[in-house]
Amino acid sequence: MPGDPDPGVHMPGTFPPHVRYGLWGIVAFSLIFTLLIVVIPLPLYRLIGNTFEAVAALFCMGVCLYAYRFWSGRIILVLAAFAFGEYALATAFWYLFTLVPLTANLGRPFVFTSVAELAFFGFMLFFIAGFQIEREKEPFPLYYRILLVLLFLAVPAIVIAKYGIGVRTALLLVQFMVVAWLIIVTISHGFFRYPLLWAGICLRALVSMLYGLRETLFLYYPSWNVTVPLQGSTLSVYDLASIVGPLITASIALITLGLLSYIRASGNESRSNPV
Repeated sequence: MPGDPDPGVHMPGTFPPHVRYGLWGIVAFSLIFTLLIVVIPLPLYRLIGNTFEAVAALFCMGVCLYAYRFWSGRIILVLAAFAFGEYALATAFWYLFTLVPLTANLGRPFVFTSVAELAFFGFMLFFIAGFQIEREKEPFPLYYRILLVLLFLAVPAIVIAKYGIGVRTALLLVQFMVVAWLIIVTISHGFFRYPLLWAGICLRALVSMLYGLRETLFLYYPSWNVTVPLQGSTLSVYDLASIVGPLITASIALITLGLLSYIRASGNESRSNPV
């Protein structure tokens, strides 16, 4: 049955605790670092944030591969590892082509239509596929799904109505559609019942939408990019939205923690309720 552990794979009582501590450390550091945007100079903040984002994604990839090989053998862990690995590569590419002084002027004009965006979509698509493989679909009324899609598409529809259809606004629409699909699949396959996993997915979805708005409204339409006064300095809304990076890092760690908790819980359910 999809989602049931392989009978030949050993399921230990607990996952190595130091790994969990490390994942919680990533969450804590990410949330604290988010607040430091008003203290650390922006170029240094972006360098640290993007570097930590890539390293954390690679760490989560390693955790999932270790869990698959030595702990549970669930295919969702392999798909999650692919998602984290390709995200680490994508965020490195994005940083090198948009923020490094030697390449910023070259990469900035097409960042929101580059191969990096396909990789960011790929992160969510891996989980959409993994959730559908891992658990059977539960009853979820069609009108709820339609309502969720309409809610998610309202924002890009307003943007397109005001600024017209173009490459960036079309990509914004696709991004919100993929986010809506991820949320619907997460709910319809029952993963919302696992708090850490649900929190990680929701945070990832929210930040993905914020990133899309940052790369369209805040970057290319000056009327949206207002200046926010801070003590001793100012930041534009676009610059302030650099908190996207550390928030994504926190979501990745929460998703990994959630997957471990889900597998442990569902493993117990499988053993106590044999098919």
